Amino acid sequence: MTVHIAIVEDKKAHADTLKGYLDRYAGENGLTFRIDTFASPLMLLEKYRSEYEIIFLDIQMPDINGMEAARRIRAIDQKVILIFVTSLAQYAIAGYEVSAMDYILKPVQYYSFAMKLTKAIWRLGGEEENSIKVTTDAASARIRIRDIKYIEVQGHMLSYHAHDGVYYGFGTLVGEEEKLQDKGFCRCNSCFLVNLNYVKGIKGYTVFLNDGTELKISQPKKKSFVQALNAYYDGE
Repeated sequence: MTVHIAIVEDKKAHADTLKGYLDRYAGENGLTFRIDTFASPLMLLEKYRSEYEIIFLDIQMPDINGMEAARRIRAIDQKVILIFVTSLAQYAIAGYEVSAMDYILKPVQYYSFAMKLTKAIWRLGGEEENSIKVTTDAASARIRIRDIKYIEVQGHMLSYHAHDGVYYGFGTLVGEEEKLQDKGFCRCNSCFLVNLNYVKGIKGYTVFLNDGTELKISQPKKKSFVQALNAYYDGE
């Protein structure tokens, strides 16, 4: 399991301590961490992409504080696990406002750090079972399966149409269909793999989703799609 982690800390010695603890934890638990460090939240936010799975975020920093940075992160990434690192517990307690998972008090001790990291890894494990990792040349992101309305293929590029926007990645629709075969997805034609939970109805050769999207059903796929939709609702 490889986990992409960001450390946002303006003091190099503190950032080095966290990185050293991550290296130690990875060695003890057979994990691989990809670690990026940022000396300020603005450096992280400047070109932020939803590729991080855990962010260790110092609260007291010179440009913008960690709470404001967390709010900006949450505006563009609802899934990343946030862990505050601070010397003042009263600041970290307000983390519920940005759905922070936890906080660690400075000076950071390895035992406490390892406990919080284990909790985050457990959460990621559950997310991994119920999510899809989307990868391009530039970045990767993880999307919860239940948030995907449908997947579209164009050449070798897949478009994942989700609640919070469209994600693009490389792959084949056949490959995604295999991954999602027990998750309530079905092909309506050669281009679309549909999450049946979002289907409002069918009229003729058109599938209507509950957000107003209309997708075409091909003649060869109509019978199997209708059967899959009926079975899905009968099983609920």
